[in-house]
Order: sequence, then structure tokens, then C-alpha cells
Amino acid sequence: MTTTRADNYQWIALFAVSLSVFTTVVDFSGVTVALPTIADDLDLSLPAASWIILASTLTIIAVLVPAASLSDKIGRKRSYTLGLVLFAIGAIGVAFSPSFGFLIGARIVQSAGIGIVQTNSYAIIATVFPANQRGKGIGAYTSTVGLAGIAGPIIGGVVVDALGWRSFFVITAGLAIIATVAAIRLLDPARVDGERKRSTGPGFDWVGAALSAAMLSVFIAAINTGSRVGWDSPWIIAAFPIGFILLGLFVWRELSIERPMIDLRVFTNAPYSFSMATRFFGFMSGSGWRFMMPFYLQEVRGFQPSQVGLLIFSSAVGMAIFSYISGRLSDRYGTRRWVMLGLVMVVLASIFYSTLDLDTPVTLIVFVLFISGMGLGFWEVPNTTSAMDTGEESAINTTGALVNVTRNAGNIASIAIASSIVTGVLVARGFEPDISLVGKDETGMMADAFLDGARWVFIALAVVGAASVLAGWRVVMRKPKNSAQ
Repeated sequence: MTTTRADNYQWIALFAVSLSVFTTVVDFSGVTVALPTIADDLDLSLPAASWIILASTLTIIAVLVPAASLSDKIGRKRSYTLGLVLFAIGAIGVAFSPSFGFLIGARIVQSAGIGIVQTNSYAIIATVFPANQRGKGIGAYTSTVGLAGIAGPIIGGVVVDALGWRSFFVITAGLAIIATVAAIRLLDPARVDGERKRSTGPGFDWVGAALSAAMLSVFIAAINTGSRVGWDSPWIIAAFPIGFILLGLFVWRELSIERPMIDLRVFTNAPYSFSMATRFFGFMSGSGWRFMMPFYLQEVRGFQPSQVGLLIFSSAVGMAIFSYISGRLSDRYGTRRWVMLGLVMVVLASIFYSTLDLDTPVTLIVFVLFISGMGLGFWEVPNTTSAMDTGEESAINTTGALVNVTRNAGNIASIAIASSIVTGVLVARGFEPDISLVGKDETGMMADAFLDGARWVFIALAVVGAASVLAGWRVVMRKPKNSAQ
């Protein structure tokens, strides 16, 4: 894969991209802190509240690959700017949403913008940075994600406490407008587009995109609602066969057309497949705590949203510091050892989270959250660098999209499983699946049920993390010949 020459422009482009990703991550991480307050304000059950995140993540996944095709047609700068505009419009819609349904619709618009931004971000960085500095560029970018992860919970918590959850989205809309202006002024199409792939055959595979979105929606909806409506309900019994039928149709479609949405033949490369499996299971294992921890700290331990934001920001500190360090280390020493080290940290953190109770020292929680972020920083940057190095310059938009699809798929599976397990335990103990009632139950029995559910969640995620370690070890033993390892 070739790159543009190294000069100061790579850092100018990185600044513009980092400002945009800072905005989107502040929104996403801030929402996790605001989620209990939103659920309480709108009288939502835990499964319903989880759809504020699930609908967003599903939309991002559905948009990522089509966004790559859009960038090929109109250029990365125009596509990138469009994504930021959609994000701002969606954020304003959420802020003034009159109902839960309207809020979900606005989040979908906002998340479509995030998907477009995510697709182009890695592609721009991989284009403007030379190959021997790509780890440094991706590391700096991922450090920005960590810094935004620090700012998001703090900003979200303080704003929710002082002004209400709607004001938080007004702020993120303002940040998006600033990022849009920066992208328009700083991104040079001649430098960020690289060797853009030109379409000469059939257009984008919209049928494949629709099948994949429908398949994911059916599976996630079934997992997320099964424990609440009953696993023996007609809807749940029918959902899984329908999901597998959609999966089969998607695979058949992608293998039988000239220009598929995703060229599934790439997965015949065993090392590449194991690399993507590592990424999927790694994010699946390491994302559940982001959904669970605000509920644990706010509803079980009684902290205010602003305090929750301050407590969980340590994970973002760890990610910000060690993403940058691992980027430099992977450029110098290769990616393999850092991926393994980070994944082991994630598994150990999940094991600790499974022991949380009413008396777990807060300082210990903060320390392990830091280890979680440290582990993510150590393994994600080398994994991303390796994935981006395996693609061709003309297909770099799609390569970046697949990297993000895998991450978001892991995130959404983690949230769905966590919500399903906790809801199942609450219902089995005779409680309503309304997490806002945990702190109001004077007997403490509902809090105990929540903790039991959370314990099983983190045990399951630790097992998933072990699978990511095994997949990562396989990549260590059989890495792609053209990877930057």
C-alpha cells in the first residue's frame, strides 16, 4: 500500500480528523452516563433504554460500507463533511425530541453521520501517513478517542446534573458545527483522497446492505427481548430461524454478484480471518462494562451522574496514554506482542468486574477501569494498523469500513448480551426489568438481583475475552505476509 509523502500536512489532516472523532466519542461516551437519567425521565425499562445505544450502533454498522462507496464516488472530504452535518442535525433532534420514538429516530440520523465519519477517518490517516509511521498516526488518533472518552463522561455527568440530559446534545451539536468548519477549511481533497477507487461496474450492493442490516436487527432484537417476553414466545422462536435465513441469503448474495458489499472471499485468508475474529471478540469482551458500570455506580451505589463520569474516566486515561505508546511500539517492534498483552488485561479486568458488590472499594474500581483502558489501548492500535496495512490503496475506504464494522458488531453484541442476562435475572427474581427501580428498592433485594446478573455478564465476557486471546495467538503464529508486523 502506498502513501502520500510525509510532511506537516499529515498532522494538519490528523487534527481535523481528531476534532471530528473527539466530537462523536464525547457524544457516545457521554450518553452512557446520561442513560440512567434518560431512562428515568422517559420511564424506560432496561431493554428499552439499551436501544438508545443499540439503535445507534446498528445504524453505524449499516452505514459503514455504503459510506465507503459514497466516498469513492464523491471524495472523502465531501463525504466526511456530510457525516458531520448529519451528526449535528441528529443531535439537535435528540435534544428537542418529544417522545422516545422521536429520540430513537434522531439518534439514527446522528449515528448515520458517525458511520460516515468513522469510515473516512482511518482511510484519511492511512493515506496521509507513510507506511512506516502509520502506527504513530493511528496511535495519536486513538489517543484522541481516549481523551474524548475522558471528556465525555465528565461533560455528560456535569451537564446532566446541572442542565438536564437534553442540554448535553445541544453541546455535542455545537461541537459538530466546529468540527465541520475545521474539515471544510483543513482537509485538502488532493491529499486526503489518495488513489480513490472509481466505479466502472454495477452500483453499490443495496440489497446486500439491506439483508445485513435486517439480519443484525433480528438477532439483536431477539437477544435483547428474549428474557423479557420469554424465550418460548412465538416471536423469539421465529426470530432466530429468520435471522439465519437472512444470513444465508446475505452470504449467497455476496458470493454471487460482481461487486458485493463485502467480498467474503477475503476471509479465505486464514490469518486475516483470525485477525478479524480477534477484533470482534476483543471488543465484545471489553465493551460490556461501558454499558453496565454507569447503572452499577448510579443505581446500586447511589452516585450522581457527575460523580459517575469522574469515576469511569480513568479507563479513558489508560486508553489515551497507551494507545499512543502502543502505536509507536508497533511501528518499531511489530504489532503481535502488544495485541496479546492488551487482550490479557481485558480478560483480567472482566474477571474482577464479576466480583463487584455493594462494598467494593471505589479506588479499586477506578484502578481496574484504568487497566481496562490500558488493555484496549495496547491491543486496538496494533490490530487496526495491521488491518489497514493489508488492504490495497484503491480499496482503503472499504478496509477502514470493515475495521469499524467489526468493532461496532462486537460492541452491539456485548450490550445485547449484557442487557439480556441482567433482565433475565431480574425477571426470574420477580422484579420488573426497570433499572431505575433498583435504587428505590428499600429491601436491597433488587440490587442483589442486579449484581447477580452483572456477575454472570462479566463471567460470560471473560470467556469471550479468552476466545479473543486464542484467536490473537493464532494470528501471532500465522500473520499475513504483507502485514506490518
